[in-house]
Amino acid sequence: MKQLIYLIIICFIVFVNVNKAIANTIKNELKHYKKINLPYSSNETTEYYYWKGDNNVLFISPNPKIPMRFSAKEYAYTPKLAQFTYKNSFFYPAIHFNYKNILYKGIVYMVYGRYGDDAIFFFQLNSYDKQGNFIDAITLDERLNAEGEAIRWSDFKIQANGRITVNKMEQMLIDDHDNNLKAGDINFLTKFEYQMSSSGIFEKIEEAVINNR
Repeated sequence: MKQLIYLIIICFIVFVNVNKAIANTIKNELKHYKKINLPYSSNETTEYYYWKGDNNVLFISPNPKIPMRFSAKEYAYTPKLAQFTYKNSFFYPAIHFNYKNILYKGIVYMVYGRYGDDAIFFFQLNSYDKQGNFIDAITLDERLNAEGEAIRWSDFKIQANGRITVNKMEQMLIDDHDNNLKAGDINFLTKFEYQMSSSGIFEKIEEAVINNR
C-alpha cells in the first residue's frame, strides 16, 4: 500500500514539474510577442511592411526581433483563407492574446519569387491550447503587387467577441479596359466571416463574393 502511495506522489510531482516547464516555455516565448487587447485590425499591421519606388515593390520592415522557426506541424498545415500555400521556414513574432482559454499568436513573414520578385507579405493568426500545442491557423492578409497590374491585400478586424472579418481587396495600377476599370480604382472582391471557437478552431460563418471578376 505504501509503495502505491509513493508511486502516486512521484507521478504527481512529475506531472506538476512538467506543467511548470511547459508554462515557463510558453511564457519565455511570449516575451517576443506584443500583448494586445481586442479589437485588432489590419490598420495596426502597417509597421510590419512598406512599399517602395514607382513600381510599388513590397518589403518587410526591418525587425529587431529574432526570427523563429515553424514547428513541423505548423509548417505542414495549410491555413484557412490561404491563397498562396508556400512559406519560408522562419517567421517574425508579432502579437499575442487569449480568448476563451485559447492562446492566439499573430506572426508575419515574407515569401519571394524565384528571382527575388513577386514578394508576398503574410499576416497569419495561429491558435494553441494550454500546453502550447498547435490547433489551427488562418491567413488574415496576403499583400502583394500582382505583376504590376494591381495591388491585392486583405482588410481584417478581430472583434472582442471573437468574430473575424476579412475583406479581400484590390487596387488597379493600370487601366483594365476589358473590365471597365481605371488605374487607382479599388475593388471589394470577397468578404469572409469567421468565429474563434472555444476549441481554438476558426469556424467559417459566412462567405460573400462581391466582385467575381
